[in-house]
Amino acid sequence: MEPKLKKDSFIGEIKEAIGNNTFVKLTLGKRAKKAPDLRNIYIRPVVIKDHLKLSFTYRYTSKDDVRNYTIEEGIQKIDEFLCKKFLSGHLFTIEKDVEIIFSHKLIPALKESQPTFSELPSSEHDREKLRFIRTKDNIYLRELGIANAEGVVKAGMHDKFRQINKYIEIFGSLLKHAHLGDNISVVDMGSGKGYLTFALYDYLANTMKKKVKVLGIEQRQTLVDFCNKVAEKAGFGNLVFEQGNIANSSLEKTDVLIALHACDTATDDAIYKGIKADTSLILCAPCCHKQIRKQITQGKTDHPVIKFGILKERQAEIVTDTIRALLLAACGYKTNIIEFISTEHTSKNIMITGVKGKGKIDHKKIFCQIDKLKNQYGIEYHYLERLLEKCENNK
Repeated sequence: MEPKLKKDSFIGEIKEAIGNNTFVKLTLGKRAKKAPDLRNIYIRPVVIKDHLKLSFTYRYTSKDDVRNYTIEEGIQKIDEFLCKKFLSGHLFTIEKDVEIIFSHKLIPALKESQPTFSELPSSEHDREKLRFIRTKDNIYLRELGIANAEGVVKAGMHDKFRQINKYIEIFGSLLKHAHLGDNISVVDMGSGKGYLTFALYDYLANTMKKKVKVLGIEQRQTLVDFCNKVAEKAGFGNLVFEQGNIANSSLEKTDVLIALHACDTATDDAIYKGIKADTSLILCAPCCHKQIRKQITQGKTDHPVIKFGILKERQAEIVTDTIRALLLAACGYKTNIIEFISTEHTSKNIMITGVKGKGKIDHKKIFCQIDKLKNQYGIEYHYLERLLEKCENNK
């Protein structure tokens, strides 16, 4: 397909989604040099005075600017921005996700994937924009340095606040499919300073009105002490932080397992513990992929991609996380790999999600896919694979 046809096809997907009432949102990112101050654009449908419009949130370095357009005007704006000011567009619908990415030579590539969202959000104009977490009178946001005493997000913390809200948006969508009751237990492995741990507790306890218990596990005692003090100040009685590392932590039966930015095989340790504990919902945002990258480097594969350093790095990440998702699927989880937050905000932008299912599992097909990947890149083993084999042998 010619470059212009691919772009036209993407625009056509947007029009079709709007016309079929399946349009959730659209993000334009990967800014070109022609738009140095404009970081990205978030587009969603809104109803204003009984008329459907497209609301554009222009995200600049220090501010957000919201403009509303008619459908025709909005489509024209998107067409003008793509390829000129932004080199990527990500369309979310309840039927599928569609992404277009332009190379540095402005050659487009189209990709379709499973839908991130299964339901349409409210299109009411007065909805608080993209904020699942309130800032007013929010003690933990103030104590964590995200907001000031007046509830205003501090300069330099807007990206972190957006990341928190995106995280809660994803979690809320997955929660609907996990079919958990009113009593929910969560373990956050590698909770760090607790930005997302506090937000998750706040969302479940105060927004969703669930009876929730959240445990944050963190190796650094200073952060454990700090987070427990903040939890006490915020009145979060069922949020507790304990000192420990992922590999050596024991995990009792829990509903939700989270491991965000756990380094290298620590992500595999967390996934393994979640599977072993029969966790209903697993969310991981991996960081570092050394275990597989070393094998690709030392292997005998002549795959042309690994001849180039930067591509070898990225391919190692892709292969590592693909095998993780496949192994989760083999253990009965409906899996997906999604964008956690725009690469404009952080390079750690991939999230693996797994929702425990009850359907029939085609183990033969899954393990054939894993073996094919391993053979293609000269990989002897995946660390998570070894953990699961050890568990199976000990039964």
